[in-house]
Amino acid sequence: MKILAIETSHDDTSVSLYENREIIKEITISQTEFHKKFGGTLPEYASRHHAETIVKILKLFLEEFDLNEIDRVAYTEKPGLIGSLHVGSLFAHAIGFSLNKPVIGMNHMHGHIFASLFDNEIIYPAIALIVSGGHTQLWYLTSPKPSDIKLLGGTKDDAVGEVFDKVARRLKLGFPGGPIIDKLAKKGNPIYDFGIKNDDTYDFSFSGFKTKVINFIHNREQSDKEINLNDISRSFQDYIFKPLLIKTKKAIAEFNPKSIILGGGVSANSQLRDEFKKLHQNSLIPSMKYTTDNASMIAIASHVQKP
Repeated sequence: MKILAIETSHDDTSVSLYENREIIKEITISQTEFHKKFGGTLPEYASRHHAETIVKILKLFLEEFDLNEIDRVAYTEKPGLIGSLHVGSLFAHAIGFSLNKPVIGMNHMHGHIFASLFDNEIIYPAIALIVSGGHTQLWYLTSPKPSDIKLLGGTKDDAVGEVFDKVARRLKLGFPGGPIIDKLAKKGNPIYDFGIKNDDTYDFSFSGFKTKVINFIHNREQSDKEINLNDISRSFQDYIFKPLLIKTKKAIAEFNPKSIILGGGVSANSQLRDEFKKLHQNSLIPSMKYTTDNASMIAIASHVQKP
């Protein structure tokens, strides 16, 4: 099965040529440097940049490959920024029409779930924790079929990656905040109390926690107290990851999975990766290159869900 996959859900334009769990070629162009100056993604610019960039990427693929040999086109249908998704959909359908190939829309979250398949084998049933800039979700899978993938719960407000970015912006650390805070946390101690509420559901809520951390930073500034970036970063990570780990443990106890999966951009965090591995003997975490948005994960999801 040879698949041309397109991913444009947020601010990375990615195209991948895939065959039977092998990546023939992938090109991903990020907009992070542009959005960095604003401390977050500007949706209108993102969609315009996708439209310009995806043409350049496609030309590079056409110079190297005969796309008439592909079996299908897969693209990210949902969820994501509406304008960005629209660009990917239009190009996918245009390519499919011109080559007379089927076009399949894929769930972006399923892409993150199956990104681990490049290095691991999922044994079902499985629990998947997907943590990114826009999503924080816990899933239960009994097979790769979309009908067998059940959402147990998700964030009611801010996603974990979003909170990382907002706290990093308040600390004037830059964008994206995740990698910067992760690096600082390695040198810090969890000495600050950022207690976060937990409940018996599989849902998450981080808006109150975000406000607590930002208010803490503000109060220390107003009182001319030292702001130790290393200690704040470590304390922040300890508390924001706590409900993720607690609720994953709860799902493990309830569903007795044979695999647990970590995915999404925040799965690149070193502390979260280490803590997640301790939860289950068969903990699957994608390679760093597959943690962020990429077309290859859309390709492999398309392959396993619609072989």
